[in-house]
Amino acid sequence: MSMRSTGMVALAILLVVALQAGELPVPPEAIWYDGSRSPAPAGKLLSDNDGYWGDSVLTGVDYAYERAPDNPADIWRETAGKFGRRLLDGKPVGNWWTSVGLTGPLVVTFDFKRHCTFREVDLDSRSKRLGAKLDVATGAAGPWRLVHELARADAPETQLRRLLLAAPAEGRYLRLTVQAEGITWLDEVLVWGAAEVSAEVPEAYRPVLAPPVAAEIAFASIPGIAKTGFSDARYWDWQREMGEALAQPALWSVVPTWDAITDKPLLPTQEALARDLSVVLARNETECVALALTNTTWEKARTVEVTLSPFRRAGGGDAGALRGELRVAGAIPSRLYDVNVGPLFAGDDLLPAGLMRRYLTNGAGIAAFPRVVLSPAGSAVLWLSVTSADAAPGHYQATLTCADGTPVTLRAEVLDVTLPRPFVWLQTWSGVSTMFPFRYADRDEREVAYKQGLGVTAWNGWPTPGSVPGLAHQRGRTIHHIWGIGDYGHRLYGGAIDPAKLTAEDGQKIAALIGGHVQQAAALGLGYDDWYVELTDEPGKGNSPAFGALCRLIRKADPRVRVYCNPSFWVGGESLVLSDAEIHDALGPWYNECVDISSPLYLLLRDRPQALALFAAPRLVRGFYTVSTQSAKSERAPQVELYRRQAWDAFARGWNGWGFYSYFAPRGNPWDDFDADWYTGEDMPDYEMVYPGPRGPIPTRQSEAVREGWEDYCLLTLLAQTGKLAEAQALCTARDAGETLPALRERALRMVFPSRLMR
Repeated sequence: MSMRSTGMVALAILLVVALQAGELPVPPEAIWYDGSRSPAPAGKLLSDNDGYWGDSVLTGVDYAYERAPDNPADIWRETAGKFGRRLLDGKPVGNWWTSVGLTGPLVVTFDFKRHCTFREVDLDSRSKRLGAKLDVATGAAGPWRLVHELARADAPETQLRRLLLAAPAEGRYLRLTVQAEGITWLDEVLVWGAAEVSAEVPEAYRPVLAPPVAAEIAFASIPGIAKTGFSDARYWDWQREMGEALAQPALWSVVPTWDAITDKPLLPTQEALARDLSVVLARNETECVALALTNTTWEKARTVEVTLSPFRRAGGGDAGALRGELRVAGAIPSRLYDVNVGPLFAGDDLLPAGLMRRYLTNGAGIAAFPRVVLSPAGSAVLWLSVTSADAAPGHYQATLTCADGTPVTLRAEVLDVTLPRPFVWLQTWSGVSTMFPFRYADRDEREVAYKQGLGVTAWNGWPTPGSVPGLAHQRGRTIHHIWGIGDYGHRLYGGAIDPAKLTAEDGQKIAALIGGHVQQAAALGLGYDDWYVELTDEPGKGNSPAFGALCRLIRKADPRVRVYCNPSFWVGGESLVLSDAEIHDALGPWYNECVDISSPLYLLLRDRPQALALFAAPRLVRGFYTVSTQSAKSERAPQVELYRRQAWDAFARGWNGWGFYSYFAPRGNPWDDFDADWYTGEDMPDYEMVYPGPRGPIPTRQSEAVREGWEDYCLLTLLAQTGKLAEAQALCTARDAGETLPALRERALRMVFPSRLMR
């Protein structure tokens, strides 16, 4: 029997024992970062590795070496005096500096700061064969007990080694000894099991933002958001204003769905109280409402459980596929915008309680959602979405409740309108959210379903079977973004290609690269309109001539291949981008001849008529993009509704493409906006509009605004298809004049379905 088979049998035995003891639920299958599939570890993560969002105990573990590694050393950003914690950093494999190394055996002792039960230890190492030994002790001086040993000769030649303990081992200290031939390299250590958590030994939360210290007699609607602070005097005034309404333990109120929510205390007025809510939908869309739930007493915290009933037809009857979903907003700190509500958590995709407290200032109060702990006179922000999912036209209602509070009636009217699904190019320049060292087997389906539900059609990479792009391609219309010309693209980006010096040999190499792509596309059943090649990112004045010359070589190799270009011409300063004449001079000789997928930086569309004439010329995709999600932690409407407005901008121009950077491109830990880039060491904010949960993406209002924009585009397209293009363009003009997008959407629905809508 192979070592891998032996390990799987041992894991199965452990799981049976644990299940018989009633300790663990049946774990779902895990897909590890190396592609292997097996049951998830039997226990919680105890080693606090960044990148894992599932069950864990924040033990506060640290470690020390018997002999410090030096090839390379465990240091922070090449700073010899600062310890690196590389063995817990959560980085996947692939960068030379993520490992630590030592010639001969590497011995490291982990102190978990509490009594633990160890079940499994996983090692990531690029060493071809890695012998390993595990010892456990209760005290720092021992005695040590050997609990696992793997001889180097028996070690598999794999990056991931799962050391499954034959029996659970108890102790505070874990000593790991590993050795390879020559240099022993070690990238990551992950430890699984159970650990003591008590009032005397709490979890080591290490919050990103330290909890605020109460000063005098003051309250905050959302813990950690200073803008929501108010005095006891303001609370007493509010009591007098609300009168009998305060007989309820908690009050529901309507707050802005797409604008700032926590820019002031969440003490609702009588007019804002939510008693009866209404949404109107086509048969295939989602609509959202933001609410607040406020504790009416300042004397103590209050725990409430919120529930949303299933929908029923008004007057009785089944609602079919119509469904509602209730989420709660986390308050997350950021570099640029202080603390704001951001991630929207569903009850089945919460971070473990310790991580909720680490990353969110209100994490303690929402960690058990749908049970919510409201601080004295405090509030929670809830996000309510309704999805019609081809429900039959008609009137429906559901009930939103919290214990002992007045219920809220939610009414939904589904119109006999089905939105078309026109082809658009909607690009986000990223994949999906991630989890390390494994993801659950249903995660990809959840990721793709959510992202496609926003209208996203452009996916990075070939749709190979088993890949995320492959799953997206199976589920609906996709177009695939392919890095097209290898090292030529890297040289082009760096301005290292002189178009006058391109030779016949270069043409042959480009033809070979393009021919390979054509063969790959054909093998996957893709037509030429289903994929396109990128030469390099954001060409500017310096490399535009070379870009055009390489485009012509691609055209010569196969004129049917689609070419993508996203010119930016960024220069910074007051002007931000180059002048109209300079842009036109750089692109004019080749752009319309060669580019099929046109996506200039949005700034190039302003006050630059010559360049705009190039971008507006007919082609497969006319679009634009913004670099914007570094601002996605803002609550202000311009940063939230931007992603909805993009769709209106595209429709108003008669274009069929838009995009933004980026759906999910964190610069380190995606939950910590203050850490450095895992790969470059640079300090910069994250570029993301969703967060990674243990089971899939955790949305934000920004990501939901993408969906709203896509559905608005579909609605405007329906107007055009039914002979009302002028009316649709008039709505776009009204948007430019300042009318709100929700109001314009309702006007558009009335144009399509003119009978009386529910108010």
